Amino acid sequence: MEPDYKGIASNQVEMKSIIYYEVDEIITKYDEQMFHYLKKRDYQYCEQTLSNFCFELLELSDIEQVFISRTFFVSIITDIIRIQQRRGRLHPRNLSFAYELIAEIEKWENISEFILNSTYYIEQLRTHVLTDYLVAIDCTHMTKALELIDLYLEEDFLTVNYLALELKISTTHLTNLFKLKIGEPVSEYITRRKLNEIIFEMTYTSKSLKEIREKYGYLNHSHFIQQFKKTFGKTPLQYRQHINEN
Repeated sequence: MEPDYKGIASNQVEMKSIIYYEVDEIITKYDEQMFHYLKKRDYQYCEQTLSNFCFELLELSDIEQVFISRTFFVSIITDIIRIQQRRGRLHPRNLSFAYELIAEIEKWENISEFILNSTYYIEQLRTHVLTDYLVAIDCTHMTKALELIDLYLEEDFLTVNYLALELKISTTHLTNLFKLKIGEPVSEYITRRKLNEIIFEMTYTSKSLKEIREKYGYLNHSHFIQQFKKTFGKTPLQYRQHINEN
């Protein structure tokens, strides 16, 4: 499944269209704030920024509020996708989830829905659309570590020790870097990445669950179920049934 670059480009919302409503300066201000907080992984402030943006629109008509809010929310997603594409880091998984989030935003019919869904929106960005390369800017070791994890995610030799040796730093230094930049130890990050890839393949391929889990090194079925349920709150079978129902 290849990324549909033309598709995302055709769905980009042109920010010029909102100049008609004379709020382009507001858009620019909050857009800068959003990416500042996204890079710092300050997701609480991201939510607050979205709410503050929506409150700025309350004097406009209902139609204008929805149009501008939708434009802003979608533009953040498409900007992230463009950054990923430009850096050669656009994974089909991220693109698929981006489309799904945009489709969800299109259903919101008033400014209250945008405000109430700000937490949901940020959580979807964080877990499904935003890649960690955005927060690894200006950190050579982090950038290289993320590249190695992407390259060898399916390999048995991908461990904390392997990464530290490749980067010529201690495992303690590497763990501290991940805690600082990503917010979790490198071992947990690798596990999360593997499970996210498994979720993507469960959703968008017809492969058997056994084939998928073994591809990412989960040879023990019971251990895999425990790890999956701990992370997603459902067993793999329950999750796949949920996918099929939707």
